[in-house]
Amino acid sequence: MDSYLKMMKHMADLYRQYEIQMMASADDAADFAAFIEDIDEARFQQMMAGIPKLFKRVKDPLFRYQFGLKELIRLTEPDSRWTEVLRHTKDMPPHMHLTDPGCERQAFDTATLLLDLYQHEDALRAVDAHIVMEQQKYPVILHLAAKLALSKMSLKSLSTPLVTSFVVAMFKEQNRIRTREEHPAGEDFLRRKVIQLEWLFDGDPDRSWELVFVDDGCPEKSGELAQRIIQREGYANVRTLFLDDAIKERSPVAKSLNSTDDSQKGGAIQYGMWSVIREQPANARHIVIYTDSDLSTNIAQAGLLLLQLEDKNTMCAIGTRYDAGGVYCTPEGARGLTPYDHKMIVFRHFIRTKLLSQLGAVVDTQCGFKAFKAEVLKKVLERMTDKRFSFDMELLLLTAIHSGRKNDVVGKAPIVWIESNEESNFYSAEL
Repeated sequence: MDSYLKMMKHMADLYRQYEIQMMASADDAADFAAFIEDIDEARFQQMMAGIPKLFKRVKDPLFRYQFGLKELIRLTEPDSRWTEVLRHTKDMPPHMHLTDPGCERQAFDTATLLLDLYQHEDALRAVDAHIVMEQQKYPVILHLAAKLALSKMSLKSLSTPLVTSFVVAMFKEQNRIRTREEHPAGEDFLRRKVIQLEWLFDGDPDRSWELVFVDDGCPEKSGELAQRIIQREGYANVRTLFLDDAIKERSPVAKSLNSTDDSQKGGAIQYGMWSVIREQPANARHIVIYTDSDLSTNIAQAGLLLLQLEDKNTMCAIGTRYDAGGVYCTPEGARGLTPYDHKMIVFRHFIRTKLLSQLGAVVDTQCGFKAFKAEVLKKVLERMTDKRFSFDMELLLLTAIHSGRKNDVVGKAPIVWIESNEESNFYSAEL
């Protein structure tokens, strides 16, 4: 028996033993005692799975929550939907291989199942909250599926027509752009990002998307590899840009660059964003999202960012791995940060609050999954000076400064993020 349940049953025993002698028992104490005495471990675990949903309704601080007995009893009633989810996922491994497209297909299939079973947002969010609370207990595919389902539901809830431009920087991605059969580290990321967006936007005629890859001066010709794949597949809304062209043409957004050697991701992302916002879509809002080449972030989670930008005051939204609800996955599964990384990120955030207070409570400034309203990018992109890996902080800071506010400028959306370090350029970068 669960040790917590065992302790509560002991409380019920003590209540019965000393009921007459206690002078200040709650009016419904006997009913709660009977409830605890009657509940078995399976119903107890089912009830605890639903408890996070009740937390959100209560404003009291920790340890001052009040739970209604009727609500608790309702949570112990059998839920055939959750039984079906467990049946569907019971044989899934705890981890998820980014080089295996079959794992991604399982995630999409599971997300579709969740959308069929939980057709109301509150119910779907309760499932997500439950599995995040005990994230190591559940497979990464289920974690990702829950976020994908919420993303698709969020996209459908948006109030206006929308055009979303996705910008991806490429540097030495000649291996990850290939299939696993062509290279052991191959993620086939170009085709799979297209598949991710097709899944997210399918059946939603008021929302359109484009995918723009930007070669950051790759010596291995990643941009040319991407162009060949795009031509071979016949993608109409996918294209490739080259930062070197921006430098030669003296583009305003590349004016501080003498060559692509002066850029480290930042120059490519800024050129890509500048290029896509030069024309305003007719009768639609325009959002620009940038992400990394690898598949660490499944970009079908973009609906979570787009929902944040429904607020007129929110100018950008970031995917976050470290805030409540985020799931950080290693090759072993949903294991979270190492103690060392946790310590470093906590201290880094402390320094950021001292030096860049305008960013407010933003923790995960470096997650490669951020969305911006086109109108704010038009105001700040040409002011940027940082073209290296740390450019994210300058972009967020300029957005906050331009908006003249602090607390409501940056929206946050917890996401599932999966390590893809084998071919990463991050660890050799000079920050």
